[in-house]
Order: sequence, then structure tokens, then C-alpha cells
Amino acid sequence: MVTSKWIYKVKHAANGSIDKYKARFVARVFSQLEGIDYEVTFAPTSRYTTIRSLVSLATSMVWNIHQMDVKNSFLNGTIDKEVYIEQPLGFKFKDRKAYVCRLKKALYGLKQAPRAWYARMDAYMQIIGFTKSSADPNLYYQVCRWRTYNHSFVCR
Repeated sequence: MVTSKWIYKVKHAANGSIDKYKARFVARVFSQLEGIDYEVTFAPTSRYTTIRSLVSLATSMVWNIHQMDVKNSFLNGTIDKEVYIEQPLGFKFKDRKAYVCRLKKALYGLKQAPRAWYARMDAYMQIIGFTKSSADPNLYYQVCRWRTYNHSFVCR
């Protein structure tokens, strides 16, 4: 069973006043045991040389590049193995102290969170028609042709 904790932060505005209060529920990574709570944790990352080469090529060929940044991305990965976490502080029932929570989605601090997010994003990119590059696991492409008769792109 994985332990957890709440992390609280106070966000300040530029003038020093309190802008908002934030709370994040995280797993304590040191409490996870390999083979029990997780198996594989590796998630591929883009190589800097790939990004530089792609931007250079796209600039010279006048191609469009779309980049995305997903906030809270690790919270969107679906966990494929059963992971149980202790009841969060403040949510414990007095008559059910021995109960635990089963995670369906990844949580900050879980060792498998990056891999779970990558697997979900990879599947979605391929479903919507992008092809995964053999050169870099985080590079997806889609070949499009310009139709002159109706002035639009058609992608395959």
C-alpha cells in the first residue's frame, strides 16, 4: 500500500498579496515497492537534437508545427495495475479505518505516472491519424496534401 500526503501552497500576486491557495494530493514515492506497486517506470523523452532538427527543417520547408503542453498531465494517465493508497488525511471514516483507496488514474509521485501518461497520449495520437516516428518515440507526424480545386489540406 502506498502512503500519501497533502501539499499546501500559497500563491502570491506580483504585489505580494495572496492570490490563491492551492492543495495537491501526492503519493509518497519512497513507499512504493518494485514488483508490488509498479513494474516498469520508463517513459521516453524527446531528444534535444530531434527538436532542433525538426524546427530547422520545418523552417526551411515552411511547414506548420504544432506543440502542446498539458497541465496536470500526470493526473490523466490510466493505471493498468492495481495500486492501493491509504485514505487521505481528513477523509478517514471512523468506522472504516482499515479501508484503502484503489487508484484508477495516476497521481503525482507515483513511479508509474509518467509511463501511464505517455501510453495514453501515444494511443490517442495514433487513433487520430498520426504516425509514430522510428527516430524518436515522442515525434509524431502526419502527411498532408494540398487540394488545389477547393484550397484545403487532406491528410492520410
